[in-house]
Amino acid sequence: MNRMMNQFLKLSPAALSLTFALALTVPASAQSLPNGEGKEIYENVCGACHGADIVIGSEGTKDRWEETVEAMKNRGASGSDSDFAAVLKYLAVYFGTPVNVNTVDAKTLSESLNLTAEEGDAIVKARKDSGNFKVYADLAKVQGVDVKKLDMVKTRIKF
Repeated sequence: MNRMMNQFLKLSPAALSLTFALALTVPASAQSLPNGEGKEIYENVCGACHGADIVIGSEGTKDRWEETVEAMKNRGASGSDSDFAAVLKYLAVYFGTPVNVNTVDAKTLSESLNLTAEEGDAIVKARKDSGNFKVYADLAKVQGVDVKKLDMVKTRIKF
């Protein structure tokens, strides 16, 4: 440990300044969080105690995330009821369980993938009209669905 500290202290002042500037402006864990409604609140509420790496790569049902949020509240996480509701929604949408777009109903599509009811209906109608989706590109072509929304949850979509 002392050896590492000595090497660190031997860096030039310019190198030290650059290292600290980068560390402050580009938090490594925040880089991998999906952009979406609730991200900033998640970072403010949950980031006060831990990095985003605790959820990145995780998945769970809405009930599982609700239990996690409740546990964090009980451990002293600070936020309003609306903050915790936003965190729960963010976790359920972006770190939820996989959704098979060929088998679930419109309501499940809407709730699970943060789509409108009309978008969920459009996916089910396209599936009924043309058969099951084979790849993401097929799903992305569905008229009446905001592809940007699908892109944000792409990793959760199964066929």
